[in-house]
Amino acid sequence: MSEKFVNDSAIPISVIVPHYNGAPFVLETLQSILNQSSPATEIVLVDDHSSDDSLAQVRRWNDENGSPVRILSTEHNSGGPSRPTNLGIKAANSPWIAVLDQDDLFLTDRLQKALTAISLYPQADCIVSRGNVLHSPEKPATIGQGRFLRDRRWRRNPIAAGTYRLNSDEAIATCVRHGMFAAGYPGLVFRRDAWEAIGGVREDFIVASDFHFLLALAARSGLVVIDEPLYKRRVHGQNLSNRSTLGFAEVLQAIAERLRERPELLADADFQSALAWRIIESGWNVAAFGRMDVGMGLIRQTAKLAGWTPRRAAQLAATPLMPVYRRLFMSRTDPTPEVIGLVERYAGELLEMMASADSTAEPRE
Repeated sequence: MSEKFVNDSAIPISVIVPHYNGAPFVLETLQSILNQSSPATEIVLVDDHSSDDSLAQVRRWNDENGSPVRILSTEHNSGGPSRPTNLGIKAANSPWIAVLDQDDLFLTDRLQKALTAISLYPQADCIVSRGNVLHSPEKPATIGQGRFLRDRRWRRNPIAAGTYRLNSDEAIATCVRHGMFAAGYPGLVFRRDAWEAIGGVREDFIVASDFHFLLALAARSGLVVIDEPLYKRRVHGQNLSNRSTLGFAEVLQAIAERLRERPELLADADFQSALAWRIIESGWNVAAFGRMDVGMGLIRQTAKLAGWTPRRAAQLAATPLMPVYRRLFMSRTDPTPEVIGLVERYAGELLEMMASADSTAEPRE
């Protein structure tokens, strides 16, 4: 690797770029890593058996720029970014890891801001930052991130101006309230040994592996949050998150798996309310794709268990908005019956957990 690209910081960071058919965007993505004010120790691109000429473009660009990128390739396509991400992290030589999707961009100070946060709280396992939409920089990268910004609870424990510490319980609750509030892997810088300790990125999660990973890191040791957008998310028709119902199913699965280990979190009424909203959002999604019976059933069951009035349940169901919601997702992949079944399965498990927590809770005075 050319000397000018080597990070001379005492805290080395490797940047992993999972890649598949990234010809329209990947060279700009790589350039944003090279443009860092505090350069990465190494850049590892893992090509997931691309079928276009993007890998050839990357190799030419790499030669022209002094070979700053170590290029790895899979023998066959993995069907999603989780396996290439794991392969890149496994091959990395640094104790800290950042991941940049092939179509997104780091802001110039992205790594430097993470290094500052690590210096402020050296025992952290994960530093979280926000993202903005590339072509609308004033907008949060996702709807969930917009809700996250309006929530003041996670700002209770500042460790420096604009940087906050969340303990494990607070971090899990924040994930349940707002989903993948970092808006993807590019919002995370994490310890390699923490990745190893939690078993890596879940390769059976197609859409929401990033949420599962963030939730696992939150449960392990909490999070440090930089209240600043440090990367730009490119929104286009090929984003994996466009497979929305599968994403909802995987989010519910990740939460259910975590609560099997931490059922005591359900004793908190605010946590239960956040979980109820999460299940109801999944019901909205299922109903919007034509399974009104399943979606409305989840909404009614959840609202009843949460103790919301019939009028409140009707407001949450937002039946008149279903056609609007449906049009919003018209360009997205319709869920299969199997995916609908996953939503039902994990929503049902979470509802059982909520009911069980209510039945064992001590009566309020």
